[in-house]
Amino acid sequence: MWHRKPVVAGAFYPAEKSELQHVITRYLDDADPSQVQGEVVAVISPHAGYIYSGPVAAYSYRLLKELKPEVVIVLAPSHRGRFNGASVIPGGEYETPLGNVKIDETIGRKLVEKPHFSFLKEAHQMEHSLEVQVPFLQSVIDSFTLVPVVIGTIDLDVCRELAGGIADAIDGDARKIAIVISTDLSHYHSYESAKSLDAMFMDGLRTFSEQKIKEALKHGAEACGEGPVLTGVILSKKLGAGRVEILKYATSGDTAGDKSQVVGYLAAAIMR
Repeated sequence: MWHRKPVVAGAFYPAEKSELQHVITRYLDDADPSQVQGEVVAVISPHAGYIYSGPVAAYSYRLLKELKPEVVIVLAPSHRGRFNGASVIPGGEYETPLGNVKIDETIGRKLVEKPHFSFLKEAHQMEHSLEVQVPFLQSVIDSFTLVPVVIGTIDLDVCRELAGGIADAIDGDARKIAIVISTDLSHYHSYESAKSLDAMFMDGLRTFSEQKIKEALKHGAEACGEGPVLTGVILSKKLGAGRVEILKYATSGDTAGDKSQVVGYLAAAIMR
């Protein structure tokens, strides 16, 4: 059992509870309602500082608010080193300024027994890409348990096995489960170059083919959450999803103003 403390509160998002609630509420209120048809299986959300990516992330979380999942599996990349597989916290609590979220032991303990899964505390300890999703989740869902998964690989075959392991671990679980895929897109290009590279990624994503997404990334598109995206798309297919809807795209130049070197952000929904 591990109580994971916040490490980027006060840096990536406000550390004070009321200020954090106010910021997230404003982003959610400003996000246009989605017109997507069907049932949400997964969403894609960025993971930068809220001033940059929060207005985009809000589009995905507005959808999750409507879904009201009981369990949320967050697939996030590792920014502090690659490892062959994924790390899942099998039990305990995940803390943010908005309170503690219970980690889902039923699914977590199953996952650590699966091939390519383990619990590497160091993979989670300083990782912001998962942490920044949790306050948004707390703001749109009254009660849920969390399955925190940090993915350390971009190998497509391993991602397929990870997706299979998660699908097997949740098979037969009667609770409503949602998946959050954490990624940013291109990093530190000019505004126009970033939009071009990110369009390439989104074109690949719209095909709902992990091979096409991988191909786009090989040809210059960028996504620091490549492993989570590949795993999440494959997993969503196993859960009956059939398409991707782009909810919102923007760069840090759109949200924070400086267009000299920007980072790309995407909100998307995977539907069945």
